Amino acid sequence: MNIEFSDHAKKQLKDRMIPVNKVVGTVKNPAGKIKSFKNRMLRQKPFGSKILEVVTITEGSKITIITAYYLKEEK
Repeated sequence: MNIEFSDHAKKQLKDRMIPVNKVVGTVKNPAGKIKSFKNRMLRQKPFGSKILEVVTITEGSKITIITAYYLKEEK
């Protein structure tokens, strides 16, 4: 599995202070996957009380990370 980060993802991870190892772990071993538009996949994994969602596009054996963010907690 070849994982690459888009320039947008690199900036967003830095701005949102999301560790790269958490993003890669979510891509490799997600707790859940949701199909999205434009052939994108939303991969989710809980970390404590938050859920990390990583937006990816798969082309052959290459997975490109588009962005990542924490979902807001439901109350």
